[in-house]
Amino acid sequence: MFDVPFVRLRGFARRRASWLRSAIFVALTLAPSSSAKNLASFPERPDVLPAVRYANLSASECRAELALRNISFEDESGQAPGVLAPVRLLGPVNGVVYRTSLAAAGRPSSPWEVFDCRLVLSLYDFGSILQAHDVDEVVMFSAWRPPSKQWPDGKIGDRHRGGLALDAQKFHRKSGEWLVVQHDYHGRIGSETCGERQRPPRPASAAAKELRSLVCEAVDAHLFNVLLTPNYNRAHFNHIHLEVKAGVKWFVVR
Repeated sequence: MFDVPFVRLRGFARRRASWLRSAIFVALTLAPSSSAKNLASFPERPDVLPAVRYANLSASECRAELALRNISFEDESGQAPGVLAPVRLLGPVNGVVYRTSLAAAGRPSSPWEVFDCRLVLSLYDFGSILQAHDVDEVVMFSAWRPPSKQWPDGKIGDRHRGGLALDAQKFHRKSGEWLVVQHDYHGRIGSETCGERQRPPRPASAAAKELRSLVCEAVDAHLFNVLLTPNYNRAHFNHIHLEVKAGVKWFVVR
């Protein structure tokens, strides 16, 4: 979900930042009528929306959905602490390859290329949008990020620790062009990402418009519970964070 922007913290300040993270989580999850309305949207009939439906599938239900979509994957069960239904993709997902920038020899064993199955279902739907923009490949920083060795056995994580989030760095188009978030998004911290209050990128290059369009189409389709862009904070200057989250019925776009 959200991360407090990085600052050097000690003692009381560190504890206060931890409290703030918890407060934000509680506000988003429990108080739709409070100040959380400034952070999240609460659509009607959320249970029928893709991100909500996918995020609440069991591991077996999710893998059955992958099979129905003819998605080629390797089951990573037992190899990815914190991930409910870990899979490693063996090919494109609805016409789009998702990979890190690692050399080909290192990718089959990289933890960063492990996904929770439920995120993959959202990526499958996202593929229809990406293909409409002639995108056939997404390079990411990571999906799963392994937790510490102290992680409790059997505990299921969220965000990257649960394999439920992906940080997209750049998008490859069939023409050979790359849409690079760091150089092409042209975001401004605090600006609205989508909707009527969205500001046009400056400069309003074709690449910037293309990135904004594919992001907002994903938002309109409710494919991800959390979608963070360079408009969110400095930590997101070079990627778009895509996340599904179990047990919630809200959506955050920044």
